[in-house]
Amino acid sequence: MHDTLCGYCQKYARAYGMDFDIECHATGDELLASYIRGRVDMVFLDIEMPGTDGLETARRIRSIDGRVTIVFVTNMAQYAINGYEVAASDYIVKPLTYFDFEVKFTKALRLIKGHAETVLSINTVDGIRSFAIGDVHYVEVLDHYLLFHTVNGVYKARGSINDQTKKMRSYGFSRIHKSYLVNLRSIELLGASRLDCDGETLPIGRAYKTTFMQEYLRFLGSVE
Repeated sequence: MHDTLCGYCQKYARAYGMDFDIECHATGDELLASYIRGRVDMVFLDIEMPGTDGLETARRIRSIDGRVTIVFVTNMAQYAINGYEVAASDYIVKPLTYFDFEVKFTKALRLIKGHAETVLSINTVDGIRSFAIGDVHYVEVLDHYLLFHTVNGVYKARGSINDQTKKMRSYGFSRIHKSYLVNLRSIELLGASRLDCDGETLPIGRAYKTTFMQEYLRFLGSVE
């Protein structure tokens, strides 16, 4: 299977005039042994692999890398729903065809690009700062201030989380709690009542759960 995927990646690169660095691993254990955070943009995982299976491999990858895009390959579509636990972007059902691969790969590339180049300006207590929207992991309410947790640190600003929710929802952010607004791209692990984002575990409020899950599932399909 990994030979087929590598061949499809090369075919896609030739067809679209792109250049990819491709690594092929026969097992999840082999991948985990060489995995370095930030070096990889996208991972294709067969759910059924010898040794550590695809889902467990994805869980371990998510524990160290919350930004990589994960796509599952599986014999049974119902198994792929487990991918939401690790914020997988999509799945491909075997037998694998190039047409299916091309559609899913294009979607995943768009997901990676997302709104990363959109600039968000925030009036922090230290002055106006601008961030790429993809660099903001989540916004937190604390002591009547908003804390913007970004790849470059935490910035404090005055304002309303309700106003920020209205402003940032169209860029892939969702309210999960009265005190938290998260970037859906930064979700590392999703549970029944909490999620991991930027290395932190955040609660999902009951009043927000239904809307959040609808927005999350819609977000995963928004780049079709």
